[in-house]
Amino acid sequence: MSIGFVILTLIVMGILDLGRVYFLNLALEDAAGEAALYLSLNPYCPDASSGDDCSDPKNAKYRALHSGGANVDWSTAGFTYEYRNPGDGTWSQTIPNEVQSGMLVRVTIETEFQVLTPVISAITRGQPITLSVFAVGTVV
Repeated sequence: MSIGFVILTLIVMGILDLGRVYFLNLALEDAAGEAALYLSLNPYCPDASSGDDCSDPKNAKYRALHSGGANVDWSTAGFTYEYRNPGDGTWSQTIPNEVQSGMLVRVTIETEFQVLTPVISAITRGQPITLSVFAVGTVV
């Protein structure tokens, strides 16, 4: 009876971890999509340090942070903004001097997820799992 309770508790904790990581992933995808959408309309403002016209709320990072992901620890999240010409195969993290219609912008967000389940935590040796999502937009 007591062994069954322990196994049932571990299963429930595993289901809770799966739910937490699922909703965290959804929030990250929504934030990356919001930032990519903003960069497709205003490609020169990935964050507030990009220029005088890019102060909050007129930048992609602000839009991502305020997209509704309340369960995301944004202090540990990393943002990467990349640009690419449609005919070119390489992504560049520098903002081009002249952004043309049809260019692609990619926003990548990475954050860490700490599991609660003791068995999974033992497998990961107590280290958090890194989650990474990206969204691509086309400059109009």
